[in-house]
Amino acid sequence: MNPKVLIVDDEVPILNGIKLNLGRIFDLTLASGGAEAIKTAEEEGPFEAVVSDMRMPGMTGVEVLAKIKSMQPSIMTILLTGHADFEFGGSQALQSGQIFRILSKPCPPQKLREAIEAAIRAKARKDAENESSDS
Repeated sequence: MNPKVLIVDDEVPILNGIKLNLGRIFDLTLASGGAEAIKTAEEEGPFEAVVSDMRMPGMTGVEVLAKIKSMQPSIMTILLTGHADFEFGGSQALQSGQIFRILSKPCPPQKLREAIEAAIRAKARKDAENESSDS
């Protein structure tokens, strides 16, 4: 079974492009904004990873990822940004461990795939560590 990944972007053509390129590798769920992503995470989770665009109407990608991470603490988060968005809290979120990786847009499908795969491997390692420390 393919890993479940939530993709969040307010631009539908970008969502469709990601689905076209990575839909056979991952079990993708698409959300066209922050509120939809949070609702989807609540109703269809848990997901292995969530990839969010930074700049969207309503709330930033950092806010969306933080909200989903608070609901699913083990989820891995990836932020896509087309701008120098570090002033919006991206670098602090990366340093605090809230965000696994930040990628710049446009992001080639292969690079996005590799980042998602790395996030899923890191989550599996973390989950295994937590299980061994629980027993």
